[in-house]
Amino acid sequence: MGAIVRSPAVRAVLLHENRFLLVQHHNYLPETIGKWGLPGGRVEASDPSLVAALHRELYEELAMTVDIIGFVAMYTYRGRAHHIYFARPRTLNFRIDHNEILNIRWWTLAEVMQCHASGKLHTGFELAAIRASLARYGDRVRSGTA
Repeated sequence: MGAIVRSPAVRAVLLHENRFLLVQHHNYLPETIGKWGLPGGRVEASDPSLVAALHRELYEELAMTVDIIGFVAMYTYRGRAHHIYFARPRTLNFRIDHNEILNIRWWTLAEVMQCHASGKLHTGFELAAIRASLARYGDRVRSGTA
């Protein structure tokens, strides 16, 4: 028997004023309850592209529209490919869909590092994705072109 192929997911490293948005999704696995992760979710068959799926997921979860700066990396967690994009919110006036999201918080890089060290990040790739985003797009962010 072959391995089960799970639909991919899309996630965003969202940056605003040197802080990164992490969310607590409704999770039912005991080991992930209360942990923080990048916003986003599963790609659906009706999504025309990964970027379209990310826009849909962010709008469903947070009524958020974003400017996607670019692709960061792909990580695998629990047999699912997670495609990570670096983005900036167009507005901070968004609302949480409490059916999907328990909590949100803007974190400094140092706070994300502490959260990672204490095992409070959901997938374990959040910090790596944030660092990869800054390595790839940091110059554009600092110069104000992103």
